[in-house]
Formats: sequence, C-alpha cells, structure tokens
Amino acid sequence: MRTLIRAFALGLASAATLAAQQPATNASIENLYLTHRWFELRDAIAGRPVPPLYSGAVAAAFNRDADAERDLRLAIREAPTTNRANDVRELLLSIYMRTGRSAEAVRLLDEALAAAPSQDDIKNARSAFMPLANSPDQSASVGRGQPFQCTVRDDGVFLPITVNRKPVEWIFDSGASNAALTETEARTLGIAVSSVSAKAGDFAGGTALMRTGIADRITIGDAELRHVPVLIFPDTQPPWNDQPPGKRGAIGLPPILALQGIQWTKAGTCSVGPDAGSRAASSGKSNLAFDGATPIIRVEMDSKPLDFVLDTGNQGGFQLWERFGFDFPALTRSGRRTTKSVEQIGGSNDREAIEIPELRLRVGGLNTLIRPARLFSKPVGTEFQHGNIGMSVLSQASEVRIDFRTMSVSLR
Repeated sequence: MRTLIRAFALGLASAATLAAQQPATNASIENLYLTHRWFELRDAIAGRPVPPLYSGAVAAAFNRDADAERDLRLAIREAPTTNRANDVRELLLSIYMRTGRSAEAVRLLDEALAAAPSQDDIKNARSAFMPLANSPDQSASVGRGQPFQCTVRDDGVFLPITVNRKPVEWIFDSGASNAALTETEARTLGIAVSSVSAKAGDFAGGTALMRTGIADRITIGDAELRHVPVLIFPDTQPPWNDQPPGKRGAIGLPPILALQGIQWTKAGTCSVGPDAGSRAASSGKSNLAFDGATPIIRVEMDSKPLDFVLDTGNQGGFQLWERFGFDFPALTRSGRRTTKSVEQIGGSNDREAIEIPELRLRVGGLNTLIRPARLFSKPVGTEFQHGNIGMSVLSQASEVRIDFRTMSVSLR
C-alpha cells in the first residue's frame, strides 16, 4: 500500500491538540498520554506507582500485551467518564487488531457501542469486524528463520508467500492495520468476502469502502499463519488496479508481528521470525513503539528525538507532518511552498507542501539523507508524529531488521 490503512479508529484524545504543542520535558504524565508521547511516558513512569491507565498504555505501546490487557481492563472499570472508558477501549482494541483476535474485538466494540450508541466510528468498526465474530484467533507457527529470496526495491519489499496454498507476491506494509487485498484476488485465493462494507481511511486523508475476510493459511518463508484477518478492497483500488493477479495484496503488521520480526537485505534476501543476533539493547530503551495499531520509530535529528510512522508500504515517499513544523519553525520557514501529488486510499490528490532542501536523520543507527523533504499540512498526517518514514529512507541501508521482541529497528 502507498498509505497507512487506518480502518478502525475511535478517536482517542482528539482534544489534545493544544497539549501537543507543549514541550514534552514540561508536560504532565496526563499530557504525555493525551499526546501519544509513548517513549516519554515510558520514561516518566518508570519505577513509580501510577494509575493503571498509564501503565497499561505503556505496556500496549511496547508490546507487553498481557500486562496491557490486565491494566487497561482495570482502567476501564475506574474510568470517571464514558469518553475516557472508550478511549481506553481503543487501546485495548488495537491490541486485539494487531494480534488477530477478531472475536474479542467484536465483544469490545459491543461494550463501546453500548456506552456511546451514537458514535459513528464505533459503528463503522463493528460493521467491519462483525462478520469475523465467530472466527478463530490468528495463530502462528514460527520457523527457524531460514533466508529466502525476495524483491527489495526503493518502492517496497515484495515477499513470495502462499495464501491457501496458492503462490502470490505481496508487498510488506508495516503501516497497514491488517493484511489487505482486492476482491478478485480474494476470490481467486478462496477467501470468502463478507457482504458488509465499512469505511477505511489513511494518513493522507483518503477513504474507501472495504470488506473483511479470513485467510485460512498463509506461509512466509518457513513460517505459517492460520486464520489471518484480511481487509478486502475493490479491484479499482490503487496501487493494485494496474497490478497483475498474484500481486494485488499486502502483508500488513499483524502477520509479521505474530512471527516476531522480519529482516531483509538490499540484495534481496529476507527472513522472518525471532532474530537471536539482534543488536537491540535489552534495557527496554527500544526505538520502536505502537501507537494503537501503528508502528512508530524514534529517530534523531541533530541529537533531538523525533517520532515517525514506520510505513514500509508508503510508496509515495518520505513525509513530514504538522508536528515537525511546530517543533522546528525556523527550518520550516527556510523551505519553499510547492504542490505534491500524494497517493492515498481511493486515488491521489495534489496537496500543498513546504519543501525543505535536505534533511539528515539517524534512523536505526544509520545516518540517512532525505533530499528534498516535504512538510504537509492536514489532512495529511496527524498531530502526534513528526511524519512518515518508508522505503525511500529504509532503502539507503544494506540491511534492515525489525524485531518485535525487543521493539527495535536497526539499519546498517
């Protein structure tokens, strides 16, 4: 995919825009929570007793699902208002989404809808998940991480996989909330398409109708996944509308998360599964977190930390968002105004942008150069991250590793 699928958002803390403009070093724990500053919140609560809302949010962000579920369930019971309870349910829903626990997602959405019957986002999410209410949970059989040949280009990592024992080659899209494919591809692969439509959106401001289904069996390398929830889009959906059969799909975050990690080389060798040779520190100071169902990578610019969506399916290029403009006004003023076509769900749109001649970021231990860098205003992006990093940056590395056990990304 060229953009991030954000099919099921309940709208956590949308009133936090003003708080987002405060320096994180001076923000309260509550503001860190409201503004999705998960790295800072982790450090702020370390070693101190805090309400289960904050400990649960940090556990969810850093892939400690059992701790997160325990604390967030308690936080729901303690929530002083219906809105706060549903904010917490969103965090819990994200765990169920990214782990393929569809039946539990439906039960949680029923709780949220009972608390807020008129909230359209909850209705939309429930419509999408309801056909999967009786589906088994996604499961994974992790292999030994045997390397296999793949296709690595500046526009994506393309994995040879089998879906229901039929070979396909799909892009790896870390920014997608689920595996996704077109209706014709689904039927060719024996995936039943639900009759209920729901709305999907992305970080570029696009929307499209989609349906859901279950891929009974997916193999990647020497690993196998069962009962994988998938999003199913019309055949006219870019970028698949001009692709041949067998290439009209994407492996989203949940399958790779279930396999605990992925690595690839620029020469075209991939492997999936836990990486015993990971260079990530075991101190808990990872550079990868989840913002709901979205992976966020922490990078550095002139030794300053920045947070970006990690989106390997973003074929439209590197993006800066409004938070970057707030945090670096002088650099923003040095750019020139321009217009850039942005690919999104439903097609493409021309968006106004500020073009900065070049930007140097340290990403996963590697110094990278972006030339030029474009800063977009809404509807592109969110107020919570500085932008979107995709293959235009990751392809500068000879090897990339994403390790969900240590929540780390490393480039070399």
